[in-house]
Amino acid sequence: MKNKRKKRRRLSLSKLVKLFIATIVLGYFLSRVTPFFSQATNKTYIAEYGKIEAAVSTEGYIVRDEKVMKNLGEGKVVLYVSEGEKVARNQKLAEIYLEEIDAKTSKDLEIINLRIQNIKEQQSEQQVFSKDIEKIDGEINAILKEVQQHINEGSYERVSLLKENLSTLVEKKSVISGEKSFSGKNLDQLEKQQQSLQSKINASVEVVYSEFPGVFAIGNDGLEELLNLKNIENITEQEWQTIKNTYKPKSDALEQNSLRIIENHRWSIVAKLKEVEIEGIGENRRVMIRLRGDSKEYRATVRKIIEVNEEEIIVILDLTDFIEDFYNKRLIAFDMIKSSFEGIMIPNSAIVEREGREGIYRLDVNGFARFIPIKVKGSNREYSIVYYGSFDDTKDGETKRVNTMNFYDEIVVNAQHISEGEKIR
Repeated sequence: MKNKRKKRRRLSLSKLVKLFIATIVLGYFLSRVTPFFSQATNKTYIAEYGKIEAAVSTEGYIVRDEKVMKNLGEGKVVLYVSEGEKVARNQKLAEIYLEEIDAKTSKDLEIINLRIQNIKEQQSEQQVFSKDIEKIDGEINAILKEVQQHINEGSYERVSLLKENLSTLVEKKSVISGEKSFSGKNLDQLEKQQQSLQSKINASVEVVYSEFPGVFAIGNDGLEELLNLKNIENITEQEWQTIKNTYKPKSDALEQNSLRIIENHRWSIVAKLKEVEIEGIGENRRVMIRLRGDSKEYRATVRKIIEVNEEEIIVILDLTDFIEDFYNKRLIAFDMIKSSFEGIMIPNSAIVEREGREGIYRLDVNGFARFIPIKVKGSNREYSIVYYGSFDDTKDGETKRVNTMNFYDEIVVNAQHISEGEKIR
């Protein structure tokens, strides 16, 4: 009986030892499995650069201060400036040849102009002989007095001799003054020929000049008078419909039948939006404009917001930035960017609040979660843009520099149930 009892005691002790060992193994296993499940349920995110913007996509009409300088009819047009080129006031833009002019007429006028110019230059040079002419005039006057005296005395032989001297002096004066020179004989005749040829050409050629400085353009779409910077100030729903009905969307290419001048690069956009789309935007507010399909952004100011009805408004945007080919664009598709934020972009699910401060859990080198304070610049439904490196935090009138997360930090995505120091990886 004693042997049986000893045997039972040994079996019980053996079971206890095995149970103790199994408990230790199970505990170790559970300690390793818990982080595994934690990693499976808590995904991480590498913080990188991003951009969040609130934008409205719409269409609008470009508004310019411009004037049609000339409506073109029949005839050959010779342009003296290129489209898109800046021009000054009274600058020659084009010549319109209403009738065919033979090349000889134009060539003759060109030659005569050169001859007249040369003759006038020669006459200008002859002004240096003015003292000689004054001297000759003095000699002529003296001879005339002497002739008169000899006539009174009856000395006619002496008069005859003096007349020869007088003729010589007059001839000399004529040569110096130009009356008998090549220029004197031809200038009047050349100027008459010049006037005749010029009149003939003027009757066949119309010259177009710019009335004010601006940008030269070709063609028109019929909206120049309606869509100018002054007229749109109080645009109505009826006028908006007139613009839509007048504009021909099939051909953004203008009718090439006129010459225009656009005043500088000041321009506007008028667009119709739903009132909810412009929520948070007021007059004089700065926004950005981006043409559809283009990455470049243009600065704009909200000049005026005009209520159309309970749901719609008309907005006028003023711009000064140069846009390529703006003088030939009218209807454009664009994005109005109401706000834009750049920096580190993180999921909103990664943001938690701890002790009244927003932050995220960043993984250290050993994979443990560490709370890092953040400051949000802007957000949408899914992501937020936050400051990186450091940010200023003002509390009770005191500003402190706070260190924060940086690019390429690894953070916990679903951070609501994470604790400080928890093993994530």
